[in-house]
Amino acid sequence: MKRCLCLLVLLSVIMPAAAQSNDTATMIVHTRALKKGLYKTFSEFQQNNPSEDGDIVIRERSSAAQIYLLASRNELVLRSPDGQEHKIKKYWGYCDGKNIYIKDNGLNKIQETGYYCLYELHGVQPSRAIYNQADMTVMPMSTPLHLKKVINIVTGEILELSVYNLRKYILPQDPELLKEFLNDKERHEQQEYYILRFNQRNSAIAK
Repeated sequence: MKRCLCLLVLLSVIMPAAAQSNDTATMIVHTRALKKGLYKTFSEFQQNNPSEDGDIVIRERSSAAQIYLLASRNELVLRSPDGQEHKIKKYWGYCDGKNIYIKDNGLNKIQETGYYCLYELHGVQPSRAIYNQADMTVMPMSTPLHLKKVINIVTGEILELSVYNLRKYILPQDPELLKEFLNDKERHEQQEYYILRFNQRNSAIAK
């Protein structure tokens, strides 16, 4: 009886751990082949398991549409067999089989996958206006928007890539690398470098 009880206790400890190991082993950062399709949730992206596929394409929007209509720079559309296109509104991201895109003011390509996945948000924002004397009109000027962000592959948390977030939230998980970062006088220009270093040093965490 005692032996059976011990066996049950042992199984209750081993089985959840094994399930967790299997889950992390299938994470997208460990895969060799990306699955094409639509991620409706972060979990689908994390596990390389898009829930919807089809003839999906990215459509770019003009700068004028981004400024005047406050629209994102691109959108996803699903093409039906008869050639009709339907906008896809609710989704987390998209994979074309080679590249991964996250939905954040349009679709932005993930540049680095790892414990922290890196991407750059692109967009156009209105800035100052100029006066055209020829036809006495005021023309708005557009300013490109570029902002680096990171996604925690374990939690799904998205942070702006900044010195503050590196010091406060990301690098404290690796005290040795944090110390190097704090002593680096060029850390403001090396933010992306420290994300890559963190991923290399902590790749085992996500396994």
